[in-house]
Amino acid sequence: MKKTYVIGNWKMTASGSEGINLARLLRSGSSSEALDLLGDDNIEYDNRDLVPIVICPPFPVLSEVARLFHGTRFYVGAQDCHYHDKGAFTGDVSPAMLAELGCTWVIVGHSERRRYHSETNQVIGKKAAAALRNGLTPIVCIGENQDERRQGRTEAVLIEQIDGIVSELGPESLQKCVIAYEPVWAIGTGNAATSDQATSVHSTVKQHCLIICGKQLPVLYGGSVTSDNARDFISMADIDGVLVGGASLSSDFLSIAIAAGAR
Repeated sequence: MKKTYVIGNWKMTASGSEGINLARLLRSGSSSEALDLLGDDNIEYDNRDLVPIVICPPFPVLSEVARLFHGTRFYVGAQDCHYHDKGAFTGDVSPAMLAELGCTWVIVGHSERRRYHSETNQVIGKKAAAALRNGLTPIVCIGENQDERRQGRTEAVLIEQIDGIVSELGPESLQKCVIAYEPVWAIGTGNAATSDQATSVHSTVKQHCLIICGKQLPVLYGGSVTSDNARDFISMADIDGVLVGGASLSSDFLSIAIAAGAR
């Protein structure tokens, strides 16, 4: 069975009691089918590493969510980190701090960070390197916008993004990353790429990473993933999992995890 990743990005929602209740819902499962797949909290299941399920909540509830998921088949990640381990960086959170809270994963380079915080490929590369330095697995996001897609520049844009990230990260460190392809035009729009469109892009990304670092990296799809289309994405050979936004905020996320486990 091929390793299949399911990443839930709660974004700037589900904080406070809402986030804690959602974590409890996911922990307990919403059906007997989910419980059979995801496992009792006190049992170590063989498929935990074959189907890594990662929840990335907002910073204020990270510690409590990590506590709730301790000893379960869920991993906990963060939605961003700084590229320094400590220092005078007001409002930022270091990967060292995240590791202390129980995080083992972190998203870097999400398109919303690029858009609203002007993050460059080089900054994203530094963040990925810092995450690895502190024992976190980076989920490195890449993707083209609608104009770039219309101009037929998808492949060129993604290669440029990867190369810029690797200029700071280095080829050997790239081997330890997970890539998430998130077409910007699909995020939060309800208009996901088709599985065939995503597969074509994933094949290009995998081949380029293979040339750079000598390894076939896992590439996930993110962009309006739902419980209705997740199975189609996950069934494709070059799609190694999904980065889920809105659908990670309900029990639908368990259905997506079940689809991954049944692959």
